[in-house]
Amino acid sequence: MKSIKSLYAAAAIASALVAMPAFAATPIVTGGKLMGATGVSIGGASYDVAFLDGTCSSVFGGCTTNNFTFKTLSSAFAAGNALLSQVFINSSAGAFDSRPNLTNGCSNLVACNVLIPFAQTGGIVLFKDAVNTPLTSVDFTVPGMIGANTSTKSLSSFVYAKFTPSMTAAVPEPGTWAMMLAGFGLMGAALRYRKRSTKLRFA
Repeated sequence: MKSIKSLYAAAAIASALVAMPAFAATPIVTGGKLMGATGVSIGGASYDVAFLDGTCSSVFGGCTTNNFTFKTLSSAFAAGNALLSQVFINSSAGAFDSRPNLTNGCSNLVACNVLIPFAQTGGIVLFKDAVNTPLTSVDFTVPGMIGANTSTKSLSSFVYAKFTPSMTAAVPEPGTWAMMLAGFGLMGAALRYRKRSTKLRFA
């Protein structure tokens, strides 16, 4: 009976940990503006990000697929979700989730569209747009395109996100720890139950 209770307890703890939000990255703030962040965890790797205005070439030192950190729609999608869950959050550093205009390059109060390019073809840049709004429940990511020579400086709610691999290791998300801890807990419970069953059989 105790073994069954232990299993239920381990499952409950795992569920609670999985439900926890991802760890926050460390924001880079200058004069109250969110300039970027370090330690953004994406797919088990750690990245630093800077929010920069300009044309594709001026921001990335060239405007071909090779100039971008993420080269597929799915990887850019993961990067966008990481920004929304780890960078655009309200903390003691600033209300960067509820006030999109605090992000460098964005002066719009309604939304900040952060562009994560992953390909360029025929003078058109394909990107994943991480849209930060004053309400967390309304934040979303969506694919889009922009002219390679278009400068985001002329667009009040658009800015590029430039990612670079971080020198610091990524911290596993709570879900990963939860699965690992639950596994150890279940293994321990199973061993205790097996040992107890053996003792009863030979008693």
